[in-house]
Amino acid sequence: MNIRRMFIKKLFLCLGDIIIIIFSLNLAYYIRLKSLIDISSLNYGILVILFLLITYLISFYIFDLYNTRLDYKNIRFFSLVVGALILVSLFAVIFFYFFPYKLGRGVFVISLALTGALITVWRIVYSSLLKLTVPQRNVLIIGTKRKAEAIYSLIKMNPEYKVIAMFDKNIRKIESSNEKSSEEILSLEKIVDDYQVDDVIVTTEPTKKLNKELVNCKMKGINIYDIPSLFEALLYKLPISNINPRWFLYTDGFGKLGSKIYKRLKRMIDLFTSSLLLIINFPIGIIISLAIKLSSKGPLFLIQERIGENNKPFKIIKFRTMVTGAEKGEPKWAEEDDPRVTSLGKILRKTRLDELPQIINVIKGEMSLVGPRPEREFFVKKLMDKIPFYSYRFSVKPGLTGWAQINYKYGDSDKDALEKLQYELYYVKNMSLLLDFRILLQTVRIVLFGMGR
Repeated sequence: MNIRRMFIKKLFLCLGDIIIIIFSLNLAYYIRLKSLIDISSLNYGILVILFLLITYLISFYIFDLYNTRLDYKNIRFFSLVVGALILVSLFAVIFFYFFPYKLGRGVFVISLALTGALITVWRIVYSSLLKLTVPQRNVLIIGTKRKAEAIYSLIKMNPEYKVIAMFDKNIRKIESSNEKSSEEILSLEKIVDDYQVDDVIVTTEPTKKLNKELVNCKMKGINIYDIPSLFEALLYKLPISNINPRWFLYTDGFGKLGSKIYKRLKRMIDLFTSSLLLIINFPIGIIISLAIKLSSKGPLFLIQERIGENNKPFKIIKFRTMVTGAEKGEPKWAEEDDPRVTSLGKILRKTRLDELPQIINVIKGEMSLVGPRPEREFFVKKLMDKIPFYSYRFSVKPGLTGWAQINYKYGDSDKDALEKLQYELYYVKNMSLLLDFRILLQTVRIVLFGMGR
């Protein structure tokens, strides 16, 4: 929950990676040539080492290997490591094709294998070290039994935190699911002192007495969280069912909505990057166009009206992924194994390559590179009636990619729309150029390897 502590942990992990990358390069060089790297003997010298170092670190970041909450012992982690190493190889092939060097293919391949093995071991060791050296934070939950137990199930999945007890708003202990709350009323401040509590999570409207005790706890350095701030810190989304209009008025964030400087900078970056992407991806677009024409009958593009910033409609451009006539009649969600989607369309959707033509929408200013995905008016009207605060997602330009897209699967129901909105509102609240950059990097993984949520 503490941003500074999280940054220090990631920095420590990154420093270990830097040591491993340099060590692996030297060891691979020694295995092949029986000597350590002499920077002065390499073409481009230090630039080659710096390029490889930066390439590794960027690839690790793209593949989420600096997520300290990952389980380093499951198959998904190993697939992320393999993906990162493949991306490093792609970067290296492109770079060294234009800038020949004397490091040698054998040295590079050996160093790649060594780095992959060592960073895997390093993360397993790192996770064990954290458990031994970093004490768990003691967490106290206050609220109704149902909500307290729901929050407990969320917290217990994170090894950094230990729930020491659950109490109702009258500070009576909540027992296990099959038992009633204790009738004994206790002092919150005494509990905090006795159990050395670090964080208090409040899941209910506190009484006046509880409010006073919570303020006293905060003055002692105890962190106090409500459900929205907890979800923001742990899950990077906003819990729609636990916020109200008043919360939007007084919470931090949403400051970039009125920032002219931020909007101008974002627009400049959108224009420059999308123009560059249009040039780079033009050959890919030609290949996709030919594949669509050869694989199924119908138009090349799908041009469809969507709702954008401030509820203004615009025409979105996508590569067609469905059979001709699939959109006749009342619109409906595209399902996971939708029979309307062509074989090629499934690949394009998985890799998000069907969205490439929307670069034109970005250049025209109707969309941004990063933002909530634009939706059709039919679904917008339906969802605005069903989901609170759905209209708030239209406070910003829709995006080619977004926070919901890298954190959640393709949506095919109202329930999915609600889940995605929680991520979209997190983005609107916390949007920044740095967060945009992070989203764009994570999108690279989805486009190149289809490794979305």
